[in-house]
Amino acid sequence: MNKSVQGKIAIVGQGLMGLTSALRLLEAGFAVTLFSREPFEQTNSMSAGAYWWPHRTYPMDRVASWAKTTYDEYVKQSTDADSGVFFEQHLRFCLDPDDSAYVLDIVDQWERVNGADYGVPCAEAFRVSVPVIDVPIFMTQLKQGVAAANAAFITQTIESPDSLFPEFDLVVNCTGVGARDFAHDKDVFPIRGQVVRVARPEGLRRSTRIYQKDDRFTLVLPRTHDVILGGTAQEGDWDRHERTTDTAAILRRCGELVPEIKDANVLGTAVGLRPGRHAVRLELDTTTSGQPVVHNYGHGGGGYTVAWGCAAEVVTLVRSVLA
Repeated sequence: MNKSVQGKIAIVGQGLMGLTSALRLLEAGFAVTLFSREPFEQTNSMSAGAYWWPHRTYPMDRVASWAKTTYDEYVKQSTDADSGVFFEQHLRFCLDPDDSAYVLDIVDQWERVNGADYGVPCAEAFRVSVPVIDVPIFMTQLKQGVAAANAAFITQTIESPDSLFPEFDLVVNCTGVGARDFAHDKDVFPIRGQVVRVARPEGLRRSTRIYQKDDRFTLVLPRTHDVILGGTAQEGDWDRHERTTDTAAILRRCGELVPEIKDANVLGTAVGLRPGRHAVRLELDTTTSGQPVVHNYGHGGGGYTVAWGCAAEVVTLVRSVLA
């Protein structure tokens, strides 16, 4: 790591985008302080059932580039058994045309299959090897890496980027759905995602997803020690509390899709708010007083798919100001 400090950076948000941006900036020689209004364990990133595939993340050309960088990073990380990243087969049944299937051009292994052979008649279906991110393991390791590189963590509500100057040279805005207030961006909206966590049946490894363009998000995602069952994709819904009706519907749909999990022990639920936006906002901006801000938010349900590519671009933008 470059030990010379090139500038003092404040990152607002300690979820996935904040931590990946922090690590890359630290590696580039910047001093980093992360601010968060909530504890690490309560960030939206911690509620995700994560695997590499963009969900409501736009625009396609930028996402494809970020996703390729992120995929390559996961290839590297998957060689470490303790990273929380591993590759596994993923079955994807498209009841509606999948506008994110362009990422098949990025992966190393995939093939078309007949959904009817699996009991899911559909227009098209794929079997693809994708990175799976075991979020509690991965995020804990990531935060530890950022802390070990001498980043500071402060739990504090920051009302605006302007309040962080002149103490810092630049602010990186990784507030997710909170950017609606923090950056006064009314194009940001929540996509409520509720998942159920169940015990992992012996031998269950492959993940399965039914894709359709409504507020359902049917997913069975085995992780290291458990299985994430999804879910919901409820736009404009700010409620982070469990809904028993959603839990029951998720268990029913996923049990029909993968019978092995019908009798699995329910371990808990989680609700997160994906930061929806018509396009990811990753750009250099200035505050009302002319101070530099790099925005990195609006990734929809594709944060774990594009994070490392976005972090690399954050470094490029920061260097354009502070080089």
